[in-house]
Amino acid sequence: MKPLNGTKTHPLSEHAKDRLREIEQAPVPTLALNPGVVDRLLRESLVEIVQLPSPYKKHKGGTCAHLRITDAGRQALKQSA
Repeated sequence: MKPLNGTKTHPLSEHAKDRLREIEQAPVPTLALNPGVVDRLLRESLVEIVQLPSPYKKHKGGTCAHLRITDAGRQALKQSA
């Protein structure tokens, strides 16, 4: 996958690292995150998409896409610390 804007990939921003730490604690709905951050974390294989029960009323007990951290994501957090 290519970056959303251009072709050059920059290091993860502090915001993206913070969201990855948040995902490490528990899966987070993709709707709750910036689409650019979601794209970047998926392109780097730091997270994976899983279908879990939705926390939103509009889904009425259905599921929605959540991001769950991968082993590569945990490794990236260890290296950035």
